[in-house]
Amino acid sequence: MTTIRPWLMFLLLAWNLEACLGRHGEGFHPLPQGGAVAKIYAPHAQQVSLAGSWTSWHPVDLVDVGQGWWELNMSSDPTTDYLLRVGAAYKIHIVSAGETYWRPDPWSRSQDGTPLGNSISYFDDKFHWTDSGWSMPDWNELVIYELHVGTFCAYPGWLTSATLDMCIHKLDHLVELGINAVELLPVAEFDGKVDWGYTTAYPYAVEEAYGGPDAFKRFVDACHGRGIAVLLDVVYNHLGPMDLPTWQFDGWSENGLGGIFFYNDHRAETPWAHTRPNYGLKEVRAYLIDNALFWLNAMHCDGLRVDGVSFIRLWGGTVVNRSLATFNPEGERFLKELSQAVQRTGKLLIAEDLQSNSSLTSRTHGLGFDSQWDGQFHWTVLNQLKRPDHWRSMAQLREAVLGAGEGLRRVIYTESHDEASRFRLPLAIAGRDSWVGSRLSALGSALTLLSPGIPMIFQGQDFALQEPFTAYKPTNWLHKLTHAGTFKLHQDLIKLRRNLLKTSRGLLGTGVNVTIDEEAKVLTIHRWHTEVDEAASAASAASAASGGDVFAIFNFQGQALAGYPVAFPGAVAPVAWTLAVNTADARYHNVATVFRSSELKDPGQGGPQSRERSASSLGTDAFLHPYSCQVYTLR
Repeated sequence: MTTIRPWLMFLLLAWNLEACLGRHGEGFHPLPQGGAVAKIYAPHAQQVSLAGSWTSWHPVDLVDVGQGWWELNMSSDPTTDYLLRVGAAYKIHIVSAGETYWRPDPWSRSQDGTPLGNSISYFDDKFHWTDSGWSMPDWNELVIYELHVGTFCAYPGWLTSATLDMCIHKLDHLVELGINAVELLPVAEFDGKVDWGYTTAYPYAVEEAYGGPDAFKRFVDACHGRGIAVLLDVVYNHLGPMDLPTWQFDGWSENGLGGIFFYNDHRAETPWAHTRPNYGLKEVRAYLIDNALFWLNAMHCDGLRVDGVSFIRLWGGTVVNRSLATFNPEGERFLKELSQAVQRTGKLLIAEDLQSNSSLTSRTHGLGFDSQWDGQFHWTVLNQLKRPDHWRSMAQLREAVLGAGEGLRRVIYTESHDEASRFRLPLAIAGRDSWVGSRLSALGSALTLLSPGIPMIFQGQDFALQEPFTAYKPTNWLHKLTHAGTFKLHQDLIKLRRNLLKTSRGLLGTGVNVTIDEEAKVLTIHRWHTEVDEAASAASAASAASGGDVFAIFNFQGQALAGYPVAFPGAVAPVAWTLAVNTADARYHNVATVFRSSELKDPGQGGPQSRERSASSLGTDAFLHPYSCQVYTLR
C-alpha cells in the first residue's frame, strides 16, 4: 500500500460518496466547490490508486467499498484546486495479481492526445451556456445534415483534422441551406489525429484533435444559437480497438481477450475487433447508458444515433449478411434500457440497424427507439437511379417512398458517410460532371425531401461533391460555386420540406398517396396533413392558411413527355396549384454540366413563364422534362 505523505494530508478518504458521485458519475472529477471525487470499477484489483501532476505522480489510494468499486474523496486545497482547474494530468494506478498497471481514466472527459496517454482533469460545469431558450424543432420538421468534423471545413492541403471551432464558421452555410439539425460522426476520443470516429476509445472524452470538450460545447451552443439541433453518432457495438483504456483494465482477462468491460469468449468478435462490450454485466451497461445521458445532458446534444445496432442485438454473421448472426438477449436488454433512459430525457434516439426491422421503433414490444436509418430506401433509390430507363421499376420506387407506413420512424437518405466513402451519387449514376448524373441525383434528393420520414443529406451532397469521402481529404468548397444550381435546388426543396414559406404543410404530415405509370416511368406523390382529410384539404381555408397539400410529378426517363395526363388531387375551382419547384429549371443547372446537355434532348427548360397555372388547365397537358420533378403546392 502507498503511504500518504504529510503534504498530501488534504486528501480525505470517504466510504459514502453517493451524494457527490451521483451527479458527476464514475471516474475522476474535480468539484466546483473545490476538491475532487473518484469512483473506479476494478473488481479484480488488490489496490486502486490515483496519481497526477498535483501529487508529483505519487499514487494515492482509493478505498474498496465493495462489489468491485473503489472510491476517493479529496477535500479542497487552494494549490491543488488551482492545478485541477487548469487541467492537471492524471492516471489510475492498479495493483492486480502482483502486477502494477497505469491506466488512463475510462470515464475521462479529456485526454492529452497520445496513445494510452494521460487523462486531463476537467470541470463538467464550468462552461457558460447561452442556449437556455433553445428547444429542438418538432421531429416532423427536421432536415438533417450529416457531417464529419475533421473534413467539413478544413482548408485545401490541410494535413490533420479540422476543429469544432473551425466548423462554427461554416454554420452559416447550413443556415443558408435551410438545415435545422446536424448529425456528427463520432467525436469521442480515438487513436491518432485523423479518423472517421468509429474507433471510439474514450466514450466520454471529446477528441483532442477536434479541440476537446469546451470546443464541442462551443459548437453545440453556436448551433443552438442558429436554430440547429445537434445529433451525435455513438458507438456501443465495439470499442477501439486501439488506445483502449478499458482493455484488461484491472489486469484480469480470459482467453487473452479484453477483461471486465468485454466479452471474453466468441461473443467478443466483431468485424472490426474482438472488443464487443459485455452487455450481460450491469456495470458495463451502466457505463454505456451513462455515456448516452452524458452527451444529452452535460453536452446539450438533442439526440443520438446509435451505430451498428444489429451488432449489439446479434453476434456473429458478417457485415453484409446478418441472417447468419445469433440473437444476443443481453445486447437486446442493453438496448431496451438505453432507449428507456433516453426516453426520459425527451430527446431523439435513432438506430442504425439497416435490417428493416420495425420492432426497433416499437414502444410496446420492441426496443423503443424513436427512429432508425432506412437502408431499404437508400439502396432501392440508388439502384433504381443507376439502372437504364427501361429497367427502372416505378413499383419499387413507390415502395421506397411509402416505407411500410413508418413515417417519422425512419431516417431517409441517398448518401451517407458509408456509401460516400465508395462513391458519391452523381458519379455512381454516370460519369464525372454528367448531365444525366446531375439530373437523376436531383430526383434522388427530391424523393428524399418529399417522402414521409426524417430526411438526411451528407456533407457536400448539397453542391454535388463528387470526390469520395475520406477522413484524410477536406471538403472541396469550390464545388459550391461550380455547382451552385444543385445548392439552390436543395435550398428550395428544404424550404418546402420545412414549410418555411407556409405553402407546403402537407410535407409535415403523414398523409401520402403514390401513383405510378410503369410504361411512361412516371411517379406522383401526394402529401397532406392528416388533421384534414384528403377530400377536404384542397378546399380547406385553415389548411391553406398554414400551407396545404403538396403534389409532385417525377419523370424517370430521358425523354420529355408532352401533354402527359396528370390527375391533380382535389383540383376544385377556384383553388389553384402553384408550381414551386421544377428540377429542370435553368436556375438549378450547374456550370459544370449545363454545357453538356447534349447527352439528352430537352425541348424546354421549364422557365418562369410556366411556374403557375390554374388547376383546370392542368388536367391533361402537363409537360414533363427528361429526368425531372415538378412540385406543386396549393394556394
